[in-house]
Amino acid sequence: MKKLLTISTLVLMAQFSFAGHHESGHMNKAAVIGYEISDDGKRTDLLAGNMSNIKLWVDYVEAHNQRDLEAIRKTNADDFEGRAPNGAIIKGPDAHIAFLEDWFASSNPSWEYNFAIANDVPQSDGTVHHWVTSSYTVTQTIDGMEMVTEEMIDTRIENNKVKYILAASRLVPTEEE
Repeated sequence: MKKLLTISTLVLMAQFSFAGHHESGHMNKAAVIGYEISDDGKRTDLLAGNMSNIKLWVDYVEAHNQRDLEAIRKTNADDFEGRAPNGAIIKGPDAHIAFLEDWFASSNPSWEYNFAIANDVPQSDGTVHHWVTSSYTVTQTIDGMEMVTEEMIDTRIENNKVKYILAASRLVPTEEE
């Protein structure tokens, strides 16, 4: 019994020493996952972001696959801006819906998820910009021909709304499909 009490005491002491070694806030500090360089040459850490932003983005893209323009409109910020791979700049939710209506009718695009990374960028004024960087394979039918592209998309999320999208695209040659 005395041996059992000694072992139990040692185990408890070890547990407290391991649990108590963390600095205040240690477990809440976001991991640095990279950095960006601003226009003025200043380096800013990119931090691991909130996974709920990825869910919002994935659901938003799925609304595109479902042609749910109302869900897309509801998720767009009032000051939405999108920059498409073809150079088009779309400003505002109404312009975005008009752009999508034309694109859906002319090309029937569909998106297949590859990956997404949530990241946060602290700003000098104390605010934080929340981003999702993602990759999708997009299949379209243009003039009767199927075309497959790989897209890299940076999306800024603000107040659970899509504020800004920047998409870059690469044509996938038939032999890679």
